[in-house]
Amino acid sequence: MQALTQSLDCADNALFWTESLAEDLRIFLTARVKCAETAADLTHETYLRLYQAAQENPPDNARALAFHIAVQLAIDYHRKNTVRNRHHAADVEFDSCIDSIPSTAAGPEQTVIARQRLGALQAALAELPVDCRTAFLFHGVDGLSYSEIAERMGISKSMVGKHLTRALTHCAQRVGN
Repeated sequence: MQALTQSLDCADNALFWTESLAEDLRIFLTARVKCAETAADLTHETYLRLYQAAQENPPDNARALAFHIAVQLAIDYHRKNTVRNRHHAADVEFDSCIDSIPSTAAGPEQTVIARQRLGALQAALAELPVDCRTAFLFHGVDGLSYSEIAERMGISKSMVGKHLTRALTHCAQRVGN
């Protein structure tokens, strides 16, 4: 029974699909999409859709229906290709923008220089009197105001200013800025 059904399907296929129709569609689609491989794929898709349509409702003019399906597939292909190219162009534009932005990450050379400067700053701070160093660290590291430093150290705001001036001058001379 299954063999009989398959032979009837082959006979039905021969009524609406021929090698000359397939070749005509491939040539037509190649001219439309400008790519032989894509045209071959679309020709195959045309066959599948035509076969499905013929199963549901046999066409009066299979050749006309096949070309109609092929035209619609070519239009869909061009639409998808346009969208794909638009997104690809945006991606390329974004990538080129990203590449043109200078990196803020420190390279190996900058890292070595920064470590050397940090070592020089630590050495300069170690040379300072305790009160100058403490005032400097309270202000620079802890972010305390002159009033808060004066209160913690038990000195005047004026003396805090003098300690900070001395510490900054000394560090700038030692670090080289």
